[in-house]
Amino acid sequence: MNARIRKYLLVGVAGVIALLVLAILASPFWFGREAEKTYGAMLERLSGSGGLQLVGKNYQRGWLSSTAVTAIRHPQIPFELIARHQIDHGPFPLNRILKGEWRFTPVQAQITSQIFLAAPGTENALAMPPLTAEIRFRLNGGGSVHMEYPPVKKTDAPGLTVDWSGINGDMTFDREWKKFRFDIHMPALAMTLPAAPGDLTMSKVSLRSDMQQGAAGYFLGEGALSVGQVEFGKASERVNLQGLEIFTSAQPAGENVNLVIRYQLDALRVAQENFGPGQLALEVRHLDVAALMKFKKELDAISQGKLPESQVSMMVTGKTLALIGVLAKNAPELEITRLSFKTREGEISGKAKFVLDGRRRNVTQSPMQLLTMMSGDLELIIPEPVLKRLLTPVVRKDIEAYRQHGALSADELAKLDSQSLATIVDRVFPQYLTQNEFTRLLTEDKGLYKLILSIRRGELLINGKPWHLPNRVALTP
Repeated sequence: MNARIRKYLLVGVAGVIALLVLAILASPFWFGREAEKTYGAMLERLSGSGGLQLVGKNYQRGWLSSTAVTAIRHPQIPFELIARHQIDHGPFPLNRILKGEWRFTPVQAQITSQIFLAAPGTENALAMPPLTAEIRFRLNGGGSVHMEYPPVKKTDAPGLTVDWSGINGDMTFDREWKKFRFDIHMPALAMTLPAAPGDLTMSKVSLRSDMQQGAAGYFLGEGALSVGQVEFGKASERVNLQGLEIFTSAQPAGENVNLVIRYQLDALRVAQENFGPGQLALEVRHLDVAALMKFKKELDAISQGKLPESQVSMMVTGKTLALIGVLAKNAPELEITRLSFKTREGEISGKAKFVLDGRRRNVTQSPMQLLTMMSGDLELIIPEPVLKRLLTPVVRKDIEAYRQHGALSADELAKLDSQSLATIVDRVFPQYLTQNEFTRLLTEDKGLYKLILSIRRGELLINGKPWHLPNRVALTP
Protein backbone atom coordinates (compact mmCIF):
# COMPACT_ATOMS: atom_id res chain seq x y z
CA MET A 1 0.00 0.00 0.00
CA ASN A 2 2.79 2.36 0.89
CA ALA A 3 4.55 1.57 -2.38
CA ARG A 4 1.38 2.32 -4.34
CA ILE A 5 0.92 5.63 -2.51
CA ARG A 6 4.51 6.60 -3.19
CA LYS A 7 3.97 5.79 -6.85
CA TYR A 8 0.89 7.99 -7.03
CA LEU A 9 2.71 10.74 -5.21
CA LEU A 10 5.64 10.59 -7.63
CA VAL A 11 3.28 10.66 -10.60
CA GLY A 12 1.40 13.61 -9.09
CA VAL A 13 4.55 15.52 -8.33
CA ALA A 14 5.89 14.79 -11.81
CA GLY A 15 2.61 16.01 -13.31
CA VAL A 16 2.70 19.22 -11.30
CA ILE A 17 6.31 19.82 -12.32
CA ALA A 18 5.42 19.15 -15.94
CA LEU A 19 2.54 21.61 -15.77
CA LEU A 20 4.81 24.20 -14.18
CA VAL A 21 7.43 23.70 -16.89
CA LEU A 22 4.77 24.01 -19.60
CA ALA A 23 3.40 27.15 -17.92
CA ILE A 24 6.87 28.66 -17.71
CA LEU A 25 7.55 27.82 -21.36
CA ALA A 26 4.14 29.05 -22.53
CA SER A 27 3.91 32.18 -20.38
CA PRO A 28 6.39 34.27 -22.44
CA PHE A 29 4.30 33.65 -25.56
CA TRP A 30 1.07 34.66 -23.77
CA PHE A 31 2.72 37.73 -22.25
CA GLY A 32 4.06 38.58 -25.71
CA ARG A 33 0.49 38.70 -27.03
CA GLU A 34 -0.56 40.92 -24.13
CA ALA A 35 2.44 43.20 -24.71
CA GLU A 36 1.46 43.59 -28.36
CA LYS A 37 -2.08 44.57 -27.33
CA THR A 38 -0.71 47.09 -24.83
CA TYR A 39 1.64 48.50 -27.48
CA GLY A 40 -1.23 48.96 -29.95
CA ALA A 41 -3.45 50.57 -27.31
CA MET A 42 -0.65 52.96 -26.37
CA LEU A 43 -0.19 54.08 -30.00
CA GLU A 44 -3.93 54.62 -30.39
CA ARG A 45 -4.17 56.54 -27.11
CA LEU A 46 -1.27 58.90 -27.84
CA SER A 47 -2.05 59.53 -31.52
CA GLY A 48 -4.14 62.51 -32.57
CA SER A 49 -3.31 64.82 -29.67
CA GLY A 50 -2.16 68.12 -31.15
CA GLY A 51 -1.93 66.50 -34.58
CA LEU A 52 0.72 64.02 -33.39
CA GLN A 53 0.75 60.66 -35.16
CA LEU A 54 2.31 57.46 -33.77
CA VAL A 55 2.50 54.75 -36.40
CA GLY A 56 3.55 51.22 -35.49
CA LYS A 57 5.20 49.05 -38.13
CA ASN A 58 7.24 45.86 -38.48
CA TYR A 59 5.97 44.30 -35.26
CA GLN A 60 7.49 40.81 -35.15
CA ARG A 61 6.42 38.70 -32.20
CA GLY A 62 8.56 35.78 -31.07
CA TRP A 63 8.48 33.39 -28.13
CA LEU A 64 10.81 35.14 -25.66
CA SER A 65 10.94 38.54 -27.31
CA SER A 66 9.58 40.73 -30.09
CA THR A 67 10.77 43.69 -32.13
CA ALA A 68 8.89 46.73 -33.40
CA VAL A 69 9.39 50.14 -34.97
CA THR A 70 7.37 53.27 -34.20
CA ALA A 71 7.32 56.42 -36.35
CA ILE A 72 6.34 59.63 -34.54
CA ARG A 73 5.17 62.33 -36.96
CA HIS A 74 3.39 65.65 -37.21
CA PRO A 75 1.90 66.87 -40.52
CA GLN A 76 3.47 70.33 -40.17
CA ILE A 77 6.99 69.18 -39.22
CA PRO A 78 9.35 68.04 -42.02
CA PHE A 79 11.10 65.37 -39.92
CA GLU A 80 10.05 62.51 -37.69
CA LEU A 81 11.27 60.39 -34.81
CA ILE A 82 11.96 56.69 -35.37
CA ALA A 83 11.93 54.40 -32.33
CA ARG A 84 13.30 50.85 -32.58
CA HIS A 85 12.10 48.55 -29.79
CA GLN A 86 13.51 45.31 -28.38
CA ILE A 87 10.61 43.82 -26.38
CA ASP A 88 11.39 41.06 -23.85
CA HIS A 89 8.28 39.19 -22.72
CA GLY A 90 7.26 38.68 -19.09
CA PRO A 91 6.57 37.60 -16.50
CA PHE A 92 10.32 37.22 -15.92
CA PRO A 93 12.16 38.24 -19.13
CA LEU A 94 14.29 35.13 -19.82
CA ASN A 95 16.48 36.93 -22.36
CA ARG A 96 17.57 39.37 -19.66
CA ILE A 97 18.00 36.65 -17.05
CA LEU A 98 20.34 34.82 -19.43
CA LYS A 99 22.36 38.04 -19.66
CA GLY A 100 22.66 38.20 -15.88
CA GLU A 101 19.91 40.80 -15.27
CA TRP A 102 18.01 39.31 -12.34
CA ARG A 103 14.73 40.98 -11.44
CA PHE A 104 12.12 39.17 -9.36
CA THR A 105 9.23 41.60 -9.93
CA PRO A 106 6.92 40.13 -12.59
CA VAL A 107 6.22 42.34 -15.61
CA GLN A 108 4.16 42.15 -18.76
CA ALA A 109 7.17 43.19 -20.83
CA GLN A 110 10.44 45.07 -20.62
CA ILE A 111 11.40 47.20 -23.61
CA THR A 112 14.65 48.81 -24.69
CA SER A 113 14.05 51.60 -27.25
CA GLN A 114 16.51 53.51 -29.40
CA ILE A 115 15.03 56.77 -30.72
CA PHE A 116 16.54 58.66 -33.69
CA LEU A 117 15.72 61.92 -35.43
CA ALA A 118 14.86 61.06 -39.03
CA ALA A 119 14.29 62.97 -42.26
CA PRO A 120 12.96 61.74 -45.60
CA GLY A 121 15.46 59.17 -46.88
CA THR A 122 17.60 59.11 -43.72
CA GLU A 123 17.09 57.55 -40.30
CA ASN A 124 19.61 59.60 -38.32
CA ALA A 125 19.47 62.99 -40.01
CA LEU A 126 21.86 64.81 -37.67
CA ALA A 127 24.28 61.91 -37.07
CA MET A 128 23.59 62.26 -33.35
CA PRO A 129 23.49 59.40 -30.80
CA PRO A 130 20.04 57.98 -30.07
CA LEU A 131 17.91 58.56 -27.01
CA THR A 132 17.72 55.32 -25.02
CA ALA A 133 14.60 54.42 -23.07
CA GLU A 134 14.03 51.47 -20.73
CA ILE A 135 10.29 50.79 -20.42
CA ARG A 136 8.72 48.36 -17.95
CA PHE A 137 5.05 47.44 -18.43
CA ARG A 138 3.53 46.14 -15.20
CA LEU A 139 1.05 43.27 -15.21
CA ASN A 140 -1.86 45.75 -15.07
CA GLY A 141 -0.67 47.61 -18.21
CA GLY A 142 0.79 50.64 -16.43
CA GLY A 143 4.50 51.13 -16.25
CA SER A 144 7.61 53.24 -15.92
CA VAL A 145 10.26 54.69 -18.21
CA HIS A 146 13.87 55.60 -17.59
CA MET A 147 15.44 57.60 -20.41
CA GLU A 148 18.97 58.78 -21.08
CA TYR A 149 20.67 60.80 -23.79
CA PRO A 150 24.47 60.53 -23.73
CA PRO A 151 26.83 63.53 -23.54
CA VAL A 152 27.66 65.09 -26.91
CA LYS A 153 30.65 67.15 -28.01
CA LYS A 154 30.35 68.25 -31.59
CA THR A 155 31.95 70.73 -33.99
CA ASP A 156 30.26 71.32 -37.32
CA ALA A 157 30.63 74.55 -39.24
CA PRO A 158 33.59 76.84 -38.45
CA GLY A 159 32.94 78.52 -35.14
CA LEU A 160 30.03 76.25 -34.19
CA THR A 161 30.60 73.93 -31.22
CA VAL A 162 28.22 72.01 -28.96
CA ASP A 163 29.11 70.61 -25.53
CA TRP A 164 26.04 68.93 -24.09
CA SER A 165 26.03 66.88 -20.88
CA GLY A 166 23.01 64.88 -22.06
CA ILE A 167 19.57 64.25 -20.56
CA ASN A 168 18.17 61.80 -18.03
CA GLY A 169 14.65 61.36 -16.82
CA ASP A 170 12.00 59.09 -15.33
CA MET A 171 8.31 58.69 -16.01
CA THR A 172 5.41 56.62 -14.64
CA PHE A 173 2.02 56.08 -16.30
CA ASP A 174 -1.18 54.08 -15.87
CA ARG A 175 -2.66 51.59 -18.33
CA GLU A 176 -4.79 54.13 -20.21
CA TRP A 177 -2.27 57.01 -20.05
CA LYS A 178 -4.82 59.01 -18.06
CA LYS A 179 -2.36 59.59 -15.24
CA PHE A 180 1.35 60.20 -15.63
CA ARG A 181 4.28 61.81 -13.89
CA PHE A 182 7.72 62.68 -15.26
CA ASP A 183 10.90 64.36 -14.12
CA ILE A 184 13.58 65.23 -16.71
CA HIS A 185 17.00 66.79 -16.07
CA MET A 186 19.67 68.38 -18.26
CA PRO A 187 22.79 69.22 -16.22
CA ALA A 188 24.48 71.55 -18.72
CA LEU A 189 24.64 72.78 -22.33
CA ALA A 190 27.24 75.05 -23.95
CA MET A 191 27.06 76.28 -27.56
CA THR A 192 29.38 78.60 -29.44
CA LEU A 193 27.85 80.29 -32.48
CA PRO A 194 29.87 82.10 -35.18
CA ALA A 195 27.35 84.96 -35.37
CA ALA A 196 24.85 86.67 -33.08
CA PRO A 197 23.81 86.01 -30.37
CA GLY A 198 27.31 84.68 -29.69
CA ASP A 199 27.60 81.74 -27.31
CA LEU A 200 24.94 80.17 -25.10
CA THR A 201 25.25 78.26 -21.81
CA MET A 202 22.56 76.63 -19.69
CA SER A 203 22.79 74.64 -16.48
CA LYS A 204 20.56 72.75 -14.07
CA VAL A 205 17.56 72.52 -16.39
CA SER A 206 14.67 70.41 -15.15
CA LEU A 207 11.15 69.72 -16.39
CA ARG A 208 8.58 68.02 -14.19
CA SER A 209 4.89 67.24 -14.45
CA ASP A 210 2.25 65.38 -12.47
CA MET A 211 -1.01 65.15 -14.42
CA GLN A 212 -4.20 63.11 -14.53
CA GLN A 213 -7.19 63.22 -16.82
CA GLY A 214 -10.27 64.92 -15.46
CA ALA A 215 -13.69 65.91 -16.76
CA ALA A 216 -14.17 65.89 -20.56
CA GLY A 217 -10.64 64.53 -20.98
CA TYR A 218 -8.92 67.70 -19.74
CA PHE A 219 -5.64 67.04 -17.91
CA LEU A 220 -5.36 68.44 -14.40
CA GLY A 221 -2.29 68.76 -12.21
CA GLU A 222 0.97 70.68 -12.03
CA GLY A 223 4.07 71.21 -14.12
CA ALA A 224 7.22 73.29 -13.90
CA LEU A 225 10.26 74.23 -15.97
CA SER A 226 13.26 75.49 -13.99
CA VAL A 227 16.66 76.66 -15.19
CA GLY A 228 19.51 77.29 -12.78
CA GLN A 229 21.33 79.64 -15.15
CA VAL A 230 21.17 80.89 -18.74
CA GLU A 231 23.83 83.09 -20.28
CA PHE A 232 24.15 84.32 -23.86
CA GLY A 233 25.41 87.16 -26.02
CA LYS A 234 28.67 88.83 -26.91
CA ALA A 235 31.03 89.89 -24.12
CA SER A 236 29.99 93.56 -24.25
CA GLU A 237 26.26 92.76 -24.14
CA ARG A 238 26.25 89.63 -22.02
CA VAL A 239 22.87 88.55 -20.59
CA ASN A 240 22.74 86.29 -17.55
CA LEU A 241 19.58 84.89 -15.96
CA GLN A 242 19.60 82.93 -12.72
CA GLY A 243 16.87 80.96 -10.99
CA LEU A 244 14.30 81.01 -13.80
CA GLU A 245 11.12 79.02 -13.15
CA ILE A 246 7.81 78.70 -14.99
CA PHE A 247 5.10 76.95 -12.98
CA THR A 248 1.62 75.95 -14.16
CA SER A 249 -1.32 74.38 -12.37
CA ALA A 250 -4.77 73.27 -13.54
CA GLN A 251 -7.28 72.39 -10.82
CA PRO A 252 -10.96 71.43 -11.06
CA ALA A 253 -13.71 73.82 -9.98
CA GLY A 254 -16.98 71.98 -10.49
CA GLU A 255 -17.44 71.60 -14.26
CA ASN A 256 -14.82 74.29 -14.83
CA VAL A 257 -11.08 74.54 -14.41
CA ASN A 258 -8.90 77.17 -12.74
CA LEU A 259 -5.37 77.84 -13.98
CA VAL A 260 -2.35 79.29 -12.21
CA ILE A 261 0.72 80.45 -14.15
CA ARG A 262 3.75 81.80 -12.33
CA TYR A 263 7.02 83.19 -13.72
CA GLN A 264 9.89 83.73 -11.33
CA LEU A 265 13.44 85.03 -11.79
CA ASP A 266 16.04 85.30 -9.03
CA ALA A 267 18.49 87.60 -10.83
CA LEU A 268 19.12 89.22 -14.22
CA ARG A 269 22.38 90.78 -15.35
CA VAL A 270 22.67 92.71 -18.63
CA ALA A 271 26.25 93.78 -19.33
CA GLN A 272 27.23 95.27 -15.94
CA GLU A 273 23.69 96.09 -14.76
CA ASN A 274 21.97 93.88 -12.14
CA PHE A 275 18.22 93.43 -11.76
CA GLY A 276 15.84 91.18 -9.85
CA PRO A 277 14.36 89.26 -8.33
CA GLY A 278 11.11 89.37 -10.27
CA GLN A 279 7.82 87.54 -10.24
CA LEU A 280 4.62 87.48 -12.29
CA ALA A 281 1.70 85.38 -11.05
CA LEU A 282 -1.51 84.92 -13.06
CA GLU A 283 -4.76 83.15 -12.22
CA VAL A 284 -7.47 82.31 -14.74
CA ARG A 285 -10.76 81.13 -13.25
CA HIS A 286 -14.09 79.63 -14.36
CA LEU A 287 -12.99 78.16 -17.70
CA ASP A 288 -15.50 75.77 -19.30
CA VAL A 289 -13.68 72.42 -19.63
CA ALA A 290 -16.04 70.99 -22.26
CA ALA A 291 -15.62 74.08 -24.45
CA LEU A 292 -11.82 73.93 -24.15
CA MET A 293 -11.71 70.25 -25.16
CA LYS A 294 -14.06 70.85 -28.09
CA PHE A 295 -11.80 73.69 -29.24
CA LYS A 296 -8.74 71.44 -28.96
CA LYS A 297 -10.37 68.71 -31.08
CA GLU A 298 -11.36 71.28 -33.69
CA LEU A 299 -7.79 72.60 -33.89
CA ASP A 300 -6.45 69.04 -34.18
CA ALA A 301 -8.80 68.39 -37.09
CA ILE A 302 -7.72 71.62 -38.80
CA SER A 303 -4.01 70.83 -38.39
CA GLN A 304 -4.50 67.39 -39.97
CA GLY A 305 -6.44 68.75 -42.92
CA LYS A 306 -3.43 69.87 -45.03
CA LEU A 307 -5.19 73.15 -45.86
CA PRO A 308 -3.61 76.37 -47.20
CA GLU A 309 -2.09 78.50 -44.46
CA SER A 310 -4.44 81.42 -45.16
CA GLN A 311 -7.49 79.16 -44.81
CA VAL A 312 -6.11 77.63 -41.61
CA SER A 313 -5.61 81.11 -40.14
CA MET A 314 -9.19 82.13 -40.92
CA MET A 315 -10.62 78.91 -39.49
CA VAL A 316 -8.58 79.19 -36.30
CA THR A 317 -9.68 82.80 -35.86
CA GLY A 318 -13.32 81.82 -36.25
CA LYS A 319 -13.03 78.91 -33.81
CA THR A 320 -11.23 81.15 -31.30
CA LEU A 321 -13.97 83.80 -31.38
CA ALA A 322 -16.59 81.08 -30.96
CA LEU A 323 -14.66 79.67 -27.97
CA ILE A 324 -14.43 83.08 -26.29
CA GLY A 325 -18.18 83.51 -26.72
CA VAL A 326 -18.86 80.18 -25.00
CA LEU A 327 -16.35 80.84 -22.21
CA ALA A 328 -17.92 84.25 -21.57
CA LYS A 329 -21.12 82.56 -20.40
CA ASN A 330 -19.29 81.50 -17.21
CA ALA A 331 -17.82 84.98 -16.59
CA PRO A 332 -14.14 83.88 -16.55
CA GLU A 333 -11.63 85.99 -14.65
CA LEU A 334 -8.01 86.88 -15.32
CA GLU A 335 -6.13 88.20 -12.30
CA ILE A 336 -2.51 89.25 -11.92
CA THR A 337 -2.08 88.41 -8.25
CA ARG A 338 1.54 89.53 -8.13
CA LEU A 339 3.75 91.65 -10.37
CA SER A 340 7.12 92.59 -8.94
CA PHE A 341 10.47 93.44 -10.51
CA LYS A 342 13.22 94.88 -8.36
CA THR A 343 15.98 97.16 -9.61
CA ARG A 344 18.77 99.10 -7.96
CA GLU A 345 16.54 102.18 -7.92
CA GLY A 346 13.42 100.50 -6.56
CA GLU A 347 10.64 98.00 -7.24
CA ILE A 348 8.21 98.06 -10.16
CA SER A 349 4.95 96.50 -8.95
CA GLY A 350 1.39 96.03 -10.06
CA LYS A 351 -1.82 94.03 -10.01
CA ALA A 352 -4.82 93.51 -12.26
CA LYS A 353 -8.18 91.79 -12.52
CA PHE A 354 -10.44 91.50 -15.57
CA VAL A 355 -13.77 89.72 -16.05
CA LEU A 356 -15.42 88.69 -19.31
CA ASP A 357 -19.10 88.54 -18.34
CA GLY A 358 -21.40 87.23 -21.06
CA ARG A 359 -23.99 85.59 -18.85
CA ARG A 360 -26.81 87.84 -20.05
CA ARG A 361 -25.80 88.20 -23.68
CA ASN A 362 -25.63 86.06 -26.80
CA VAL A 363 -22.52 86.84 -28.81
CA THR A 364 -22.95 84.16 -31.47
CA GLN A 365 -24.53 86.68 -33.86
CA SER A 366 -22.23 89.59 -33.04
CA PRO A 367 -18.73 88.71 -31.74
CA MET A 368 -17.95 92.45 -31.43
CA GLN A 369 -20.15 92.48 -28.31
CA LEU A 370 -17.26 90.74 -26.55
CA LEU A 371 -15.58 94.13 -26.21
CA THR A 372 -18.48 95.46 -24.14
CA MET A 373 -18.43 92.42 -21.82
CA MET A 374 -14.90 93.05 -20.60
CA SER A 375 -14.40 94.99 -17.38
CA GLY A 376 -11.57 95.34 -14.93
CA ASP A 377 -8.55 97.32 -13.78
CA LEU A 378 -4.77 97.19 -14.05
CA GLU A 379 -2.50 99.15 -11.72
CA LEU A 380 1.20 99.74 -12.39
CA ILE A 381 3.50 101.52 -9.90
CA ILE A 382 6.97 102.81 -10.84
CA PRO A 383 9.25 104.67 -8.38
CA GLU A 384 10.63 108.02 -9.54
CA PRO A 385 14.30 106.84 -9.56
CA VAL A 386 13.35 104.01 -11.92
CA LEU A 387 11.65 106.43 -14.30
CA LYS A 388 14.72 108.67 -14.28
CA ARG A 389 16.89 105.71 -15.15
CA LEU A 390 14.57 104.76 -18.02
CA LEU A 391 14.69 108.30 -19.38
CA THR A 392 18.47 108.68 -19.07
CA PRO A 393 19.25 107.06 -22.49
CA VAL A 394 16.70 109.44 -24.09
CA VAL A 395 18.39 112.46 -22.50
CA ARG A 396 21.84 111.23 -23.57
CA LYS A 397 20.59 110.78 -27.13
CA ASP A 398 19.28 114.36 -27.21
CA ILE A 399 22.58 115.67 -25.85
CA GLU A 400 24.40 113.88 -28.66
CA ALA A 401 22.00 115.52 -31.12
CA TYR A 402 22.89 118.93 -29.66
CA ARG A 403 26.57 118.20 -30.30
CA GLN A 404 25.86 117.25 -33.90
CA HIS A 405 24.03 120.54 -34.38
CA GLY A 406 26.90 122.53 -32.86
CA ALA A 407 25.22 123.38 -29.54
CA LEU A 408 27.89 121.37 -27.68
CA SER A 409 31.53 120.76 -28.50
CA ALA A 410 33.15 117.33 -28.45
CA ASP A 411 35.23 118.37 -25.42
CA GLU A 412 32.13 119.41 -23.49
CA LEU A 413 30.47 116.12 -24.31
CA ALA A 414 33.58 114.19 -23.22
CA LYS A 415 33.47 115.89 -19.81
CA LEU A 416 29.90 114.68 -19.28
CA ASP A 417 30.36 111.96 -16.64
CA SER A 418 27.61 109.91 -14.96
CA GLN A 419 27.19 112.39 -12.09
CA SER A 420 26.81 115.35 -14.46
CA LEU A 421 24.34 113.39 -16.57
CA ALA A 422 22.31 112.54 -13.44
CA THR A 423 22.18 116.22 -12.56
CA ILE A 424 20.88 117.08 -16.03
CA VAL A 425 18.27 114.30 -15.82
CA ASP A 426 17.03 115.64 -12.48
CA ARG A 427 16.70 119.13 -14.00
CA VAL A 428 14.85 118.12 -17.19
CA PHE A 429 12.83 115.23 -15.68
CA PRO A 430 9.49 117.11 -15.42
CA GLN A 431 9.77 118.23 -19.03
CA TYR A 432 10.49 114.74 -20.36
CA LEU A 433 7.63 113.28 -18.34
CA THR A 434 5.13 115.45 -20.21
CA GLN A 435 6.66 114.79 -23.65
CA ASN A 436 6.84 110.98 -23.56
CA GLU A 437 3.65 109.23 -24.73
CA PHE A 438 3.85 106.70 -21.89
CA THR A 439 5.14 108.74 -18.93
CA ARG A 440 2.69 111.56 -19.57
CA LEU A 441 -0.10 109.13 -18.59
CA LEU A 442 1.34 108.59 -15.11
CA THR A 443 0.18 110.32 -11.94
CA GLU A 444 2.58 111.07 -9.07
CA ASP A 445 1.91 110.21 -5.43
CA LYS A 446 4.71 110.65 -2.88
CA GLY A 447 7.50 109.72 -5.30
CA LEU A 448 5.58 106.85 -6.89
CA TYR A 449 4.19 107.15 -10.42
CA LYS A 450 1.00 105.21 -11.04
CA LEU A 451 -0.93 104.10 -14.06
CA ILE A 452 -4.47 102.75 -13.58
CA LEU A 453 -5.96 101.30 -16.73
CA SER A 454 -9.65 100.46 -16.58
CA ILE A 455 -12.12 98.92 -19.02
CA ARG A 456 -15.82 99.68 -18.64
CA ARG A 457 -18.46 98.70 -21.24
CA GLY A 458 -15.92 98.69 -24.04
CA GLU A 459 -14.40 102.04 -23.06
CA LEU A 460 -10.74 102.35 -22.06
CA LEU A 461 -9.93 104.67 -19.16
CA ILE A 462 -6.50 105.85 -17.98
CA ASN A 463 -6.53 107.11 -14.39
CA GLY A 464 -10.29 107.50 -14.63
CA LYS A 465 -10.30 109.51 -17.89
CA PRO A 466 -11.28 108.23 -21.37
CA TRP A 467 -8.26 107.37 -23.49
CA HIS A 468 -7.92 107.00 -27.24
CA LEU A 469 -4.98 105.54 -29.13
CA PRO A 470 -2.80 108.40 -30.39
CA ASN A 471 -2.07 108.65 -34.09
CA ARG A 472 1.58 108.01 -33.35
CA VAL A 473 2.84 106.21 -30.25
CA ALA A 474 6.31 107.50 -29.43
CA LEU A 475 8.79 105.90 -27.08
CA THR A 476 10.96 108.98 -27.13
CA PRO A 477 10.05 112.68 -26.82
